[in-house]
Amino acid sequence: MANSTSMASGASKHPLECVRVGFYLTPEFPLLAFAAALDPLRQANRLSETPLYEWVLISQDGSPVENSAGFAVPIDNSIENAPRCQVVIVCCGADPARNFNNRVLTWLRRLNRQGVLLGGISTGAYLLARTGLLDGRSCTVHWENFADFQEMFPNVLATNDIFTVDGSFITSSGGTVTLDMMLSIIVSFHGRSLAVAISDQFNHPQIRGQGEAQRMTPEARYGITHTKLCDVVRLMQSSVHAPINLAVLAKRVGLSSRQVERLFLSHLDRTPIDFYSELRMERAHELICRTSLPVDVVAQHCGYSSAPHFARRYRLHFGVSPAAERNARSAKSAEVSQVSHLADDLVLQNGSQTAPSEGIYNAPTYGTKPDNRAAYSAGGVRHFSDPNGGTSADHGRGRVGEQT
Repeated sequence: MANSTSMASGASKHPLECVRVGFYLTPEFPLLAFAAALDPLRQANRLSETPLYEWVLISQDGSPVENSAGFAVPIDNSIENAPRCQVVIVCCGADPARNFNNRVLTWLRRLNRQGVLLGGISTGAYLLARTGLLDGRSCTVHWENFADFQEMFPNVLATNDIFTVDGSFITSSGGTVTLDMMLSIIVSFHGRSLAVAISDQFNHPQIRGQGEAQRMTPEARYGITHTKLCDVVRLMQSSVHAPINLAVLAKRVGLSSRQVERLFLSHLDRTPIDFYSELRMERAHELICRTSLPVDVVAQHCGYSSAPHFARRYRLHFGVSPAAERNARSAKSAEVSQVSHLADDLVLQNGSQTAPSEGIYNAPTYGTKPDNRAAYSAGGVRHFSDPNGGTSADHGRGRVGEQT
């Protein structure tokens, strides 16, 4: 796997040069991950008292995009008229396959040919992988989507790291680790000192590297401190797809089977076999609810060679069969989607919504005079809502230049 030095080839050679970052947003993009990607850029400008970064929000057709919290975010450009960016980050939601579109894929391939650093947040790697550009490369997706991603893109080397850098691609598993990914980008363009100062501002005591694991350690998750017990739990977590015999587990950590059983009963109040079974069922539940993998494939991912036996174990554990669980989830999702469309229709019938007076990620404006119009920000562009209606735009840090 390539390391972070691969990314540096696209970094600015001029420490004070303004870097334009594009965020390509798809419906239901995760708000927390997006904020963790954008706000470090704002903080970089604030701390340096220099416009080191500007940003632009992009959607396929330039229309506002609804995020995971259910409200729409104003967009600056469509993929057809987006300005030239040094970095473009794809931010996708829980159903990345719905965003596969030939126009978008062609645009991403063109950006790659132009030497743009391409990033993916949460499930953004799906869109990048669909272009074929990640074949033979390493990338990161959220742990919930790991098995589904591997099934869909067998030529891509998916990892469980919090984020991955490989050549001119950088992908994050989403959530708070997106901050660490963005800090690594800032290190590449403007140095570690600035990244450390930003991390301090966010009360982020440690900048995590790309090799760290996504999920909580056994110590933190289960509140256990016994070193060898933690080692056994790690072995179990990493072998859900191919369970290891208790005697073999015990031997690997230098204990007897009886000692391992006593540790589990003492610290976790269950037998090793019950604990292992729970891990497998948790994974099965994630795959049934979060992916479209066939039930027999889910069974294999959870260490069951027989799909009927897996289905019986699943029903015994959750009180519902895997197929019924998936059908119920699909029906609920369709119902929520229908309600969302009805709400959109009501908004259209009652007239367009006015822009908020205080905005999303108001960026510092350098050298601009005070304005009595209400201002909100979409990307690195400040938009103004006139009292008499309509909006105008002031880029503050210079107008967006060359177009792709």
